[in-house]
Amino acid sequence: MPVILVFLSVVAIWSTTPLAIVWSTLGTSHSFGVASRMLIGIGVCLLLLLIKRQKLTLTPLSLWNYFYAGLGVFVTMSLVYYASQNLASSIVSIVFGLTPIMTGVFALILLKDKFFSVNKIIGLLLGLSGLVVIFSHSLIESRDLVCGLLAVTLGMTFQAFISVKLKQINTQVSALETTTGALLFSTPLFIIIWLLSEGTIPAITMKAALSIGYLSIFGSVIGFMSYYYLIKHASVKAVGIVPLITPVFALLLGSALNNETLELIQFYGIALVLIGLGYYEYGTKKN
Repeated sequence: MPVILVFLSVVAIWSTTPLAIVWSTLGTSHSFGVASRMLIGIGVCLLLLLIKRQKLTLTPLSLWNYFYAGLGVFVTMSLVYYASQNLASSIVSIVFGLTPIMTGVFALILLKDKFFSVNKIIGLLLGLSGLVVIFSHSLIESRDLVCGLLAVTLGMTFQAFISVKLKQINTQVSALETTTGALLFSTPLFIIIWLLSEGTIPAITMKAALSIGYLSIFGSVIGFMSYYYLIKHASVKAVGIVPLITPVFALLLGSALNNETLELIQFYGIALVLIGLGYYEYGTKKN
């Protein structure tokens, strides 16, 4: 498949996922929304393995790979779905735009990669400054907004840690195997959380049902596989463009389709985050 098509699919999926998460909980709870999404997603993955007549690699190293990938899915998605109850979808996307910066920090710690170049330090400080501005506005508004913003920030940070941890493990399994293994680990945990918190199937709206279906197929399967493919076949700079573009599209979609409005100070924070990310990825490098 041409890399450009994979790149466009990742941008499209990442731009629409935050809004779809918000819609998937309409008329229902966040625990049911994420559990049903992952359950359908694992069914799709197992079907793809059956069609390809492929089996999961079950070496000790691959099992650790599935464990960490699944832990990342469970922790990150639990926090994001919780945050979606109080945060605009565009804010969720903006915070996740900081993932490459946090990944660089964890790569320094776990992989001993070089990090302390001028552009990366400036980008980190600008991005964190933008996050502080957004946090300060949420603190004024309500405690629920602060809790939601804190949750999505922790989710983003944990996802960055897991991505570096998977690189450190460096097992040679396909993107489909990693996605399937991750869902096999995380889906039972989501179901347990749903059973303990409510355990009933709600009468969900059509918009929520369609959103869950979209997230199951595109967000949980095609999105993960496309991103892994992009990492393998595209340049680092091309991959780095994704988190620069997706928050902008998510902001526009949230405003146009979900009547989300942001205060001027939030736009200042968003601008700082995007400028910081851009400088982190493409600023003049001086080691």
